[in-house]
Amino acid sequence: MTALPIQPLLILAAALAIGRFADLPGLPFAAGLPAWTLPILIFLLLTLNNAIDTLRVLSLARGQRAAAWLAGFTQATLFITAIAGLLTNLDNPWNLAAFAGGFACGSVLGILVEARLAPGHRLVRIVSSRRGTAIADALRQRGWGATEFAARGQDGTVTLIWCHVPRRDAPAVTNQALELDPEAFLTAENVRLSRGGWHA
Repeated sequence: MTALPIQPLLILAAALAIGRFADLPGLPFAAGLPAWTLPILIFLLLTLNNAIDTLRVLSLARGQRAAAWLAGFTQATLFITAIAGLLTNLDNPWNLAAFAGGFACGSVLGILVEARLAPGHRLVRIVSSRRGTAIADALRQRGWGATEFAARGQDGTVTLIWCHVPRRDAPAVTNQALELDPEAFLTAENVRLSRGGWHA
């Protein structure tokens, strides 16, 4: 079951409630701009807000305190500014649509940023019944560590290969394995703890 986006719904509900009972100032820098530009500003601010939130989480995971603090400060500033723009005119449906759309697009952009930066490592498991040794040798030649195991599957003996690589290299590893053996079985998972051994 897919989880409901509770956070943006709560934010919108709070904004609607506050806007009905409070007379808050709008965006100072948008005062002289045409009315149609406000939804665009809200959309861009929320998109950047969620993308920066991804960077903040990555910085926390890496233990980069200064970067996490800067990302959090920037994110909070963008979020407050977007809320101020939303509260300027709650009767304009485009403002609400821009807020929701910016939140959604920011989430997607954050995923793309996270995939681009690709922190951490992945363990790629390759099962090949025919070209196991060739796959392992090819991976080692490209600078990736590969550990071979002799195993037995339903149809007989197979070669199991474990390849521990940076996340950004995982697609290249799978492509290399499938190029040598299109029928190979592959799985990949994130590595939470890694100690000792050889690392790419």
